[in-house]
Amino acid sequence: MLAVAALLFWQQVQAPFAKIAPQPKPEPSILFVGDIMLDRNVAKHAQASSTGVLFTNVVDLFQTADANVANLEGSITTNPSIAQRDSSILRFTFNPDVTKRALGALNLTAVSLANNHTYDFYAEGYDATRGYLLDWAILPFGHPYNARHLSTTIKVHSKAFCLVGYHSLYDAGTAEVVQEIQKLRPSCYRVIIMPHWGDEYESVANEEQVALAHEFIDAGADLIIGAHPHVVQNVGEYKGKAIFYSLGNFMFDQNFSWATQHGLAVKVTFGEAQTRFELTPISVIEEEAKVANGPSAARVLEATGRLAEFILP
Repeated sequence: MLAVAALLFWQQVQAPFAKIAPQPKPEPSILFVGDIMLDRNVAKHAQASSTGVLFTNVVDLFQTADANVANLEGSITTNPSIAQRDSSILRFTFNPDVTKRALGALNLTAVSLANNHTYDFYAEGYDATRGYLLDWAILPFGHPYNARHLSTTIKVHSKAFCLVGYHSLYDAGTAEVVQEIQKLRPSCYRVIIMPHWGDEYESVANEEQVALAHEFIDAGADLIIGAHPHVVQNVGEYKGKAIFYSLGNFMFDQNFSWATQHGLAVKVTFGEAQTRFELTPISVIEEEAKVANGPSAARVLEATGRLAEFILP
């Protein structure tokens, strides 16, 4: 009897521990959004109301992923705005105080500077922009001439995600970017390229974009997130890798067409066996970003050629 009682006691002691199973490791996720421009009519709207009004309706979206990444379409300097005086002059500078509050609301992790407006105030403006962003704990990467600071690395659940910027409008050469991909590849869980390319306002990627995307994937890239056309473009696939040719605008004052007033946010969850994509259509109407719904959301998704959620192996 004593032996049976001892056995029962031991089973009761062990039972809680026997039920504890190893917990699955969390799958890292990153949210990507398109062009953010904070000068001209965007700045005027922020000053007339409050900076917060620009993104009030989308801040919850930026709590859904482990990291958030965007394309910053301009420089952050203390120079007076030229574009606010004359909107036909496409030189953008963002007031540091306004920008800090706006980007802070989005909880951004990193931004690409590989575009045609980060040199609007020359090398000094580009360097000032990097300085402000680093002070605000936002990692900048990319260069308008693909000359330096091409990449940055973020850690998500102890995994290294390498972000590489590429700008094709000044110099379409790819040698520096391909070398950067190949250099980073061995130390990165995923290599993600954010190119600034293509034809403005065209809803379908051109042949050059397709060729460049394939070249970057052949070099070792795992995902392509494009910008510059200011409209959402089709989503491609090559060797099992997704190519978002353009996410369109996330904050801009291009109120002259439906397409320029709608963009796309993409949450990517990186599993060991598969990658999951969640597409959220965005409206940017009169300098306020919102999650689109109904027919507008359907129209944005139609432009991508994809469902709101899809998975690649």
